[in-house]
Amino acid sequence: MSQSSDPQQPDPVRLGIISGIISGVIAIALIASVVGLAANSIRDHGSINFSRNYFKKLPVVTDTTEQAQPTTDSETGEAPAPDDGIQRLSFEEAHDNFITGEEEYESTGESIYLFVDARVRDQYEEGHIPGAVWLYHYESENLIDELRPELELAFFIIIYCNGGDCEDSIHLATDLMSLYGLPGENIFVYEGGLDEWVENEMPIVSGSDRR
Repeated sequence: MSQSSDPQQPDPVRLGIISGIISGVIAIALIASVVGLAANSIRDHGSINFSRNYFKKLPVVTDTTEQAQPTTDSETGEAPAPDDGIQRLSFEEAHDNFITGEEEYESTGESIYLFVDARVRDQYEEGHIPGAVWLYHYESENLIDELRPELELAFFIIIYCNGGDCEDSIHLATDLMSLYGLPGENIFVYEGGLDEWVENEMPIVSGSDRR
């Protein structure tokens, strides 16, 4: 009597086939991995660097097209001079130029320092810096011809008005350069004006006389 096969026992032939297939797949995967790593190692560009972090967080880029302008000079702590091509004088500089100019005038009767009052006539006659000529900005066309010889001889033309918000001195300085052709290197604006001059107890004269 023959022995019947147990249906619960695995078929040896089937097990052998399945094992062979699994071994082949594993072998193919290993070979593909080795080939891929070898190819990656010999490429000059574009190879994968396994030590590199390809997912780094990108830095935040800020807009630098508009930079804040400094409101004060980093060395002096004062507001920077306006970029309009006009030279400015402090009180100390105006004072030194005035003293030197008066000394020249007393010794020679002439001076290369010329103060110019850019205010209206009434204000000039109420009080002005000694030696200053009157040249109101809005009437310069009528006054320039008489004053041009003296303006052209001066190396330092120092223009002032009342100071503060008064801009007549700036307007006149611009006209002397652009309309009347006087050299810009000889033209200065005393920004403190007559108000600062008086506050520092400097001399003034009244009337139409220059001194």
